[in-house]
Amino acid sequence: MRVNIRSFLWYLVTDSILPKQSKLLTDDGSDRESGCFVAKLFGKRAQNREVQEARILEAATNCFVRAGFRGASMNDICSEAGMSPGALYRYFPSKESLIEAIVAGHRKASAEILDRMSGYGNIIDALVMVGLDHVRQKSANGVDDASARLFAEVRAEAIRNEAVAAQCELYEGQMREKLLSAVGAAKARGEIDPVGDLELVVASLAAMGEGIIMRNFPAQGVPVEALEPMFRALAVGILRPVQA
Repeated sequence: MRVNIRSFLWYLVTDSILPKQSKLLTDDGSDRESGCFVAKLFGKRAQNREVQEARILEAATNCFVRAGFRGASMNDICSEAGMSPGALYRYFPSKESLIEAIVAGHRKASAEILDRMSGYGNIIDALVMVGLDHVRQKSANGVDDASARLFAEVRAEAIRNEAVAAQCELYEGQMREKLLSAVGAAKARGEIDPVGDLELVVASLAAMGEGIIMRNFPAQGVPVEALEPMFRALAVGILRPVQA
């Protein structure tokens, strides 16, 4: 006797699974239970996706630091992550999409640091502490940390790659906006007398901070705290706080 496999499988589904689901939908409180089941299912899938994305981004970071953005291929990243190309491409279709995710992570971390500015008594202290926090973020694990080198690699690629440049400009634009708001408020209160146009002042301060990050002084044995007088001198010299 020939058995229709498709019909047999459909019988199993309708006879065993669907009645159980139907019972859930007809019992008291079933809507809530069904909603919880769906929420848990999709929550678990989202969590698994985040884990996989983090795994791929870590592998991409290692490859970019080791071989450069141009030198690292998607196959290299697949090997580093221990994934097949088909699996990896479901999450990131290109190297540009990987850089986009990496820069997005930078934006989020920097935004969290900049949001702390309001907790300081004056704009000079706020800028100094924010600058030091950014250096710590990029050199969290000392000489073995790849963050500062990756930061420099992304900036270098932005010179050649319009897609990467657009992501960097978005990142830098958000940072400048937050800094400009804080510095502008301090000027409006009469606390500072900046040496020039506020936008140029903020862009200059940001550029100096990025330069220090890319030099990665902590990797050269310089404690982050030793940079505080340098940051303070820069902030005071450019913003010129007004004596009360």
